[in-house]
Amino acid sequence: MATQQRQWAGLLSSIWLACTSAQAQTPPDLADLVGARGAGGETQMQARGYQQVRAALVRDQSWTFWWSDLQQACVSIATTDGRYASINRIPAQNCKPGGQAGDARPQPQKPDDLTLVCYGQGEHAVFSSHSGYEWNDKRKRYEPTQRVESASEQFQTGVQFEFRDGSGRVHLGEKMIPPLNSGGRDGWWQLEDLQMTPERITAKYRVSGLNRLSVDIDRRTGFAEIKGRPGFSGKCDVGDWGAGRRF
Repeated sequence: MATQQRQWAGLLSSIWLACTSAQAQTPPDLADLVGARGAGGETQMQARGYQQVRAALVRDQSWTFWWSDLQQACVSIATTDGRYASINRIPAQNCKPGGQAGDARPQPQKPDDLTLVCYGQGEHAVFSSHSGYEWNDKRKRYEPTQRVESASEQFQTGVQFEFRDGSGRVHLGEKMIPPLNSGGRDGWWQLEDLQMTPERITAKYRVSGLNRLSVDIDRRTGFAEIKGRPGFSGKCDVGDWGAGRRF
């Protein structure tokens, strides 16, 4: 029994280490700007060849999107309390209006063909391992023991949805992907049970055999929620910023 408990403790400890060591998808050339003050960070972004495409405010967090012709990269930056809280690389089409990625003319789309970028707050479970000694009544002595505790951690992140010809998929940031997962494809996960009405978009996706999450998007307000672990809540905009409308 003790051996089995130690095996479980080791497994959960490994999961915790994987969770705590997972870093956001921050481009290497921008990693040193996480924690920088907003004004100084903007100067550095421009000095490193990035052009701001769009800015938005979600609750008390400011989100900006930047494009680099040199890196051919689009990044989103969350600013909290005047400092860069996170810098995440996201699919390039989110920055099409800026730099070379915006040179092509947008193609006509069907009414329910959408690209949505959503930015807000995610939540996942983290595990910590604690070692010590406990009293064993049967053996009348203290024995070494190890226990694993879990807690919820919140973080800033973005997700992206694409809907085409009645099917859909979701692109997840690294912290939205649990250590034990079914792999996805280049960060994309196929949506199941997709339902699109003029008011709402609902769907499900499976990150592992036992972990199926629900998606609920309000098309009137632009608010999106992913129910499950890891969960997400935030605001969405269409990928074509030049359209001048919600979706």
